[in-house]
Amino acid sequence: MDGLGTLIAIATFIMAIVALNKISKLDTRIAQLKISLGQIAGELDKIRGGGGAPTAPEQPVVAVEPVAVPEAVQMSEPVVETPVAAMVAAAAVAESSHVVAAPTRDVEQALASRWFVWIGGAAIAIGGLLFVKYAYDNQLISPTLQIALGLLAGAVLVAGGEFVRRKSAVSAAPDYVPAALSAAGIVTAFGSIYAAYGLYHLVEPKTAFAGLAIVALAALALSRLQGPLIAALGLIGSYVTPILVSTPNPLAWNFFPYLLVILVASFATLRGRNWWWLGFAAIAGSAGWTALCIAVNFVPADTLPVGLFALAIAFIAVLGPRGLGILDEASGDLRSLKTISAPLAIGLAGLATAAGLLMGLVNTTSHGQPALILFFVTVGAALVMAWRKRGVSPIAVVAAGLSFLTLMVWSDAAIYLPAVDENQVWTTVPGPAATRFLTDMMLAGAAFVLIGCLGARLQQRPRSWGLMGGASAALFVAGAYSRVDQLLTQPVWAGIAAGTALLLLATAFAGRGRHDEAGPNLASGLLSLGAAFLLVFALDRLLDDLWLKLAIAGLAVVFAAMAVLMRVWLQAAIAAALGSLVTIMLFVSRELWQDERNLPWGRHWPIYGYGLPAVLFLVASRVLKTAGYLRSAVTLEGLSLGLAISLASLELRVLIAGGIATDAPQFLEMSAHILTWLGAAFGLMYRQQLYSSFISKWGARLLIAAACAGIVLFSLAT
Repeated sequence: MDGLGTLIAIATFIMAIVALNKISKLDTRIAQLKISLGQIAGELDKIRGGGGAPTAPEQPVVAVEPVAVPEAVQMSEPVVETPVAAMVAAAAVAESSHVVAAPTRDVEQALASRWFVWIGGAAIAIGGLLFVKYAYDNQLISPTLQIALGLLAGAVLVAGGEFVRRKSAVSAAPDYVPAALSAAGIVTAFGSIYAAYGLYHLVEPKTAFAGLAIVALAALALSRLQGPLIAALGLIGSYVTPILVSTPNPLAWNFFPYLLVILVASFATLRGRNWWWLGFAAIAGSAGWTALCIAVNFVPADTLPVGLFALAIAFIAVLGPRGLGILDEASGDLRSLKTISAPLAIGLAGLATAAGLLMGLVNTTSHGQPALILFFVTVGAALVMAWRKRGVSPIAVVAAGLSFLTLMVWSDAAIYLPAVDENQVWTTVPGPAATRFLTDMMLAGAAFVLIGCLGARLQQRPRSWGLMGGASAALFVAGAYSRVDQLLTQPVWAGIAAGTALLLLATAFAGRGRHDEAGPNLASGLLSLGAAFLLVFALDRLLDDLWLKLAIAGLAVVFAAMAVLMRVWLQAAIAAALGSLVTIMLFVSRELWQDERNLPWGRHWPIYGYGLPAVLFLVASRVLKTAGYLRSAVTLEGLSLGLAISLASLELRVLIAGGIATDAPQFLEMSAHILTWLGAAFGLMYRQQLYSSFISKWGARLLIAAACAGIVLFSLAT
């Protein structure tokens, strides 16, 4: 009975292959006949409808060449011509310019031509595996012979699939039988090799691993001939192989070359094909295994193989699909996501994947030098691509941001402690890697600033480069100071910040010849924004309290003058922002809440503390107004007016109450304030009559409202 069952299984297996081949030929024949009948029906309807139609205007008689029958309609066997076919041919000659559209495929045709084929292929694969299992359970043949027969069956199926592919006639409908047969053979071979390792223990893990890898790579190579299904099977088998066959102590130097071979084979398969999913899937599989190796059982000796493979992902993803053709303008632009081509999307995905893996590797190795070097090599590759490829310059900004984050999370650089001094939020204690952290931060920051300045000057689309230069200057200097401020003195930090700011402003000044263009103008403005931050940072390292506020007020005038000189839009806004910052600092400073006796003029310090900024802001507003920066000019003018009125109120309080930090105002003091506000409102209303101004109109209204509120709440209530 066992022998009979074996013969039945073998016979059924062979009959399934024969039936599958016959069904494929019949399906192809039916598809060809349906297309031909659809064309004949369309031509007959056209001929019938032409009888009752209005006579068309007379056209010149032209010679008509014989019409070539489309390749999709050519039959693999001779077709006997019928009167209907002759009518169709005559109609085609009469109207040779008419293009016949292929009929839409219906559900029945799709089922007949595709799903039954795949079902048959799956049945063959399952039958082959079940035959091996049946023979194993009933001990019909030895394990070695079972595995040999399984491998032989797999090879026969793959060879049969390739034979059918070569012998199949060219048809309108695709032939799925070759891929189905080959897929069944690959699954059978894969299962047989794993059975030799997992069921019978006939081979060592290394041998089984090599055999499974060879089958998977062969499937990728075969997919170039037989289609994407084989490629999918090969890729899945490649990444599943390490799960099926594992060793107690895997070595990274043995495992990652295998992953590299799979990645290269996948992208070699992708060349010349539109199977873009294969590139993304290969990147995802490689990233998954790499991340798993970093997170589980990682040892320092694995740093180099893991890092080199992550770097290889970036380079293969960028150059694999199209080579240097990815740098062509036709590959897409990040400003319009619809224009991004599949090769560019794969390249950017590979860069992002490599950067993420290397960031994890850097953190796992506690910012070891080899991991940091490999990470910055990837960052450099991203910068080169951003420089060479028009339309992807934003990745330069992303590269700078990721570099900053990678260095800032350096745990051994320093630790934060709550500050003892009330003027500070925290204090830092340098760690064992403080010096390395400072060196790497300064070198990386300098590189990004220099590249950003060059890009702002030389690139046709310089906005991203200006943003990278300005933001990197501010972030890397301030970030380094926030963690290892004690390694350098305050004047040294101020000098570093001021020198970097001067470089940014010099770049903006050198590009003034292009400031009539929107892109270069904005790039210079972004550099100026970074310079403003650094100059405020430098002043904060050198000055304290009121002197810092007065210095920033003077800086606002400097930026207003530069806006007139360079014609950079953001510089006027920077001047207004600095003025607003000074005003807020003056109104919340502790000098207002306690009598400061250490300042010149003692209690009367608001005369210069508020008066000097008011004068500086008024000068800056006049300068900006003459240059046409009306919004920023109005802002500074309003700040000047607010500081002048505040100065008058503070002086009245000092003269009447004896100091700023005294009790609530009395009747006399409040009356003086009300009269001062009304007098200022009258002056603004008079100014409004001479020439209209937003500040004059709304300043007068607010002062009158404040005076009325003072009368009601203080004068009448007391």
